[in-house]
Amino acid sequence: MKIDLTPPWKDASGEAWSGGRSYLLRIAVRTLDRIVIVPVSDILRIDAEDNYVRIHADRGYLHRETLAGLVARLDPAHFLRVHRSHAINVDRVRELKPLMHGEYRIVLSDGSAITSARSCRARIQSAFGLSHEMH
Repeated sequence: MKIDLTPPWKDASGEAWSGGRSYLLRIAVRTLDRIVIVPVSDILRIDAEDNYVRIHADRGYLHRETLAGLVARLDPAHFLRVHRSHAINVDRVRELKPLMHGEYRIVLSDGSAITSARSCRARIQSAFGLSHEMH
């Protein structure tokens, strides 16, 4: 007896799934009395707060999901993890200020700023097309 181990993934229309990744375009955030839909393009940054994240968009939203879990569902062409507690929307970065030891001070379009981790230096340089010798 021959067993076919090919997964029969199909979408709602019944067509075979291509296996391509799709990323979130919006996030449904529960508040006390309603669910707010936040377009991911409006997000400036995301901060970890234990098993929650603080999403900074037109205002701050507390969302029950880990930072790692949410960032994994966002398009890596637009969102970059720059610290164990922070991810940024690269389209909302106004400037990068190199600091000591490979860190960057990242200033966002609203004027807020965060400091990156040294371990994220190469990832930041790659995302912004910076030379690896620049620090």
